[in-house]
Amino acid sequence: MSQSPLAAVVLTVVLGIWMLLLCWVYYNAFLMWLALKHRGSAPVRPPLPTTLPRVTVQLPVFNEEAVVTRLLEAVGRLDWPVDRLEVQLLDDSTDRTPEISAPVLERLRARGLAVSHARRAVRDGYKAGALRDAMPTSTGEFILILDADFVPEPALLRQLIPWFADPRVGMVQGRWGRVAQPRSVIERCAAFWIDRHFEIEQVARSRSGQFFHFNGSAGLWRRSAIEDAGGWEADTLAEDLDLSFRAWQRGWKFIFDNDGVVPAEVPSNMAALRVQQGRWARGAYQVARKAIPRLRRARWRDRILVSLHLTGYTFPILMLMLALTSGAAAWARPYHPLLGFLAADLPMAGFFFGLAVQVAWQTWQKGPARGWLEIEASAMGTGLAPLVFKAGLSGLRTYGGEFKRTPKSARATGQAPAIVFVEAGLGLASFGNAAWALALGNPLMMLLPIMVGSGLIAFAWRTIWPGEDMVPAVGPAGRVRPGGPQDHALVPTAYRPHPNEAPIE
Repeated sequence: MSQSPLAAVVLTVVLGIWMLLLCWVYYNAFLMWLALKHRGSAPVRPPLPTTLPRVTVQLPVFNEEAVVTRLLEAVGRLDWPVDRLEVQLLDDSTDRTPEISAPVLERLRARGLAVSHARRAVRDGYKAGALRDAMPTSTGEFILILDADFVPEPALLRQLIPWFADPRVGMVQGRWGRVAQPRSVIERCAAFWIDRHFEIEQVARSRSGQFFHFNGSAGLWRRSAIEDAGGWEADTLAEDLDLSFRAWQRGWKFIFDNDGVVPAEVPSNMAALRVQQGRWARGAYQVARKAIPRLRRARWRDRILVSLHLTGYTFPILMLMLALTSGAAAWARPYHPLLGFLAADLPMAGFFFGLAVQVAWQTWQKGPARGWLEIEASAMGTGLAPLVFKAGLSGLRTYGGEFKRTPKSARATGQAPAIVFVEAGLGLASFGNAAWALALGNPLMMLLPIMVGSGLIAFAWRTIWPGEDMVPAVGPAGRVRPGGPQDHALVPTAYRPHPNEAPIE
């Protein structure tokens, strides 16, 4: 077959996309290797100091009437001397959250605990603004931050405080657990992504001395580290990532405590997942826009690793681009066999070989269900592409924006966003590319568009018809039993105190 200039252009473009994607593929593989390498080399926790320091627990909430009682009661059970513990409820709510929380706060005060209930007339700066405004009135040497859907274990502070024996440690991050067993496909995938983040990314980065960030909740900060880094800033929607980067640049050391597990909720439906992932993607790109230019004086290794870290949401976007060009690549391949092999066959085979290795690893470690979840979560992750593309463009254009809380409601509310039609259309286009590749006699090129198309259609479908995702989002104030990330206390969904933990009286 004679060569075609158009075919060469198509294959060159596809090869360029694959080369970009391989930056994050290799980065993720590097993190997996580091996590395995350091799997048995967890740092030894220092002993608890003889004189316990004063700790402020900050609870930024907005319209959290479904979970605020559970949060406050769990904080009230923290095993720490009441004369060295302060609780600040930073409440910007416009619903019944203040009225619901008032009697619980009174019970905490009756036990001698220093409790304040901060109410702001204007939600200036959203979560970052609430944390910023509370700093002048807080009295703790250390500050524990918990979002509304987290349920700390009583021993949490005794687990995290010892790490600060090293004066260079500015923040200790605990691992997110879960308060309820994932039941829907949305909850399973969201929990899988969170587990992977902590099992691989946080372990790899922290134990190899890389930059890693505070996750916004279940982390304990040294007050002086926050102040030295310039305090909380509200010009991004990822105030946790932003502060972490600035503190890291100032030379502060961070610790990830894999045993300090704090149960939390995962998005229970597609509406909640969209809000969460859209805010995280927009905030991450805002921080990237703000931080990457400041890496000029950093080592080349740090420049590369931090830049890949901050731009990780580019991965599903590139996957979508490859799915939409796979049919054209299958058409162009016979015109330029060598270029076609390099731009289509080799990277596609390598990508799915890597996915197969991960599925086999998960199956060997935790059984066939976990292996299937690897496939399910990978496909669903590609469905994020239009959402994170839109959020990323917004983050690259503008700073700040409305901090939309992840809904805790069991049901999606309001009409489906217009982007579902884009997702559905792109999903059908991906399947069309798969059919075209098959018709051209190149079944290998079908794999990626089928995977991406499935994720896109699932995103649109679960938004318009939530189905099994319409389940209660509020779990119990449960414990985490010993074991791996899948062994978290998973008990009935009706709200009630744990049987071994009576409500505060």
